[in-house]
Amino acid sequence: MKLHWLIPSTVLSISSVLLSPADAANLESWRFDSNQNRLEINTDGAVQPTAQLVFNPTRLVIDLPGIKFGRPQLVQSVGGAIRAIRIGQFDPQTTRVVVEMTPGYTLDPQKVKFE
Repeated sequence: MKLHWLIPSTVLSISSVLLSPADAANLESWRFDSNQNRLEINTDGAVQPTAQLVFNPTRLVIDLPGIKFGRPQLVQSVGGAIRAIRIGQFDPQTTRVVVEMTPGYTLDPQKVKFE
């Protein structure tokens, strides 16, 4: 399943269906397109993500229930409004993606969308 997330002015886009815990899928790949402020995540199964905005420092936390990451935490520096993106296994059944904002950057949670 391909998930598209656009960050501020942003759309976190996702097409998804909830999986049962026994049907845990894997995160296959991901990439951030800084030109479009778009985060794309590919899994080998459906997912219904949840997102929350956390402050000090400002970051967007996206949980992918039913998705396994299967490797050590990964951190990618981005630059501009997005300082870094971290991906790791939050618990045995949930992969967590953290989009860390550069200090002083604000994000309107109403503009974050999953496609």
